[in-house]
Order: sequence, then C-alpha cells, then structure tokens
Amino acid sequence: MSKKNQSFAVSLKKANDQVQVFVDDQEIGLIEESQGAYKATLGKQVVIASAQSEDEALQALLSSYNLYY
Repeated sequence: MSKKNQSFAVSLKKANDQVQVFVDDQEIGLIEESQGAYKATLGKQVVIASAQSEDEALQALLSSYNLYY
C-alpha cells in the first residue's frame, strides 16, 4: 500500500466472523460478513455497508484511510 511516496504494510487477521485490518501493526478497521454482504468500518464510521466481496470492502476501507492498492 502506498501514500505519497511512502509504503505501508497491510495485514489481515480473521477472528470469528470478522476480519481485522491492520496498517503497520495498528488496527484501523473491521470487515464483517452479514447475510452475504460485507460491511467495513473505520473506527465507528461505516465505510461501506453492502460490499459484494471481502476484497471490495477492504478496498473501500483502505481508500477511506487514504491508502491505495
């Protein structure tokens, strides 16, 4: 992941029915699956509520965090 000539390590950790998203070992958000749709949250803010895939939810989460794949 990059942000204006900087690089960041992004990692995912699955726990129960959710995926924790980490940037440089700090948790930035969660991705949860519910009834076939995925919801990504950044802190308490919902970034996307009805993504069709985990990857789409991740991209929305990283974009709102100003990181680009």
